[in-house]
Amino acid sequence: MKMRRMLCVLSTALMVGGMTLTASPAVFAKDAPAAAAQEQKPPFDEQAVVQQMLTTISLFEKGDAQGLQAEATQELRPHLTQEQIDGAKAEIAKVWGARVSAGTLSMTATQTDGAWVVICELPVGYEGTAVVYRISYDANMKLAGLFIR
Repeated sequence: MKMRRMLCVLSTALMVGGMTLTASPAVFAKDAPAAAAQEQKPPFDEQAVVQQMLTTISLFEKGDAQGLQAEATQELRPHLTQEQIDGAKAEIAKVWGARVSAGTLSMTATQTDGAWVVICELPVGYEGTAVVYRISYDANMKLAGLFIR
C-alpha cells in the first residue's frame, strides 16, 4: 500500500509539473519566436524509451526487485523492495496470469527545473486483470517513477 501511494504521489507530482509547463512562457513574451527557438529538444529517443518501458514492465511482472533497483534513480531505489512489489501486485489482483494484450502507448517529455523527464503510459491486459502502467524516466533513462492502476 505504501509503495502504491508513494508511486501515485510521485507520478502525480511529475504529471502536474508537466502540465504546468505545457504553456511555455515564451508564448506570452513580446519576442515569442526568438524565445521559442531557444527551447531545447527533449533528449529522448522514442524507440529507446519504448524498449526501456517494456523492460521495466517485464521486470515488474517477474517481481524482480533487484532488476528494477538496478535501472532506478537513487531516490527511487529504496522504495523498490521485494515486499513493495509483491504487495502492489497483490493489491491489484491475486492472479495476474500471462500478458494477453497491450493498448496504445502515450508518451510525453517535459523539463522541470532544467531536468528532462519522459512520462509514458501503457494499458496492459493480463489473463486475470488489466492495468495501466505510468512510468517515468530521467534524461539518463533511469527509472524515476512507477505507478500502476
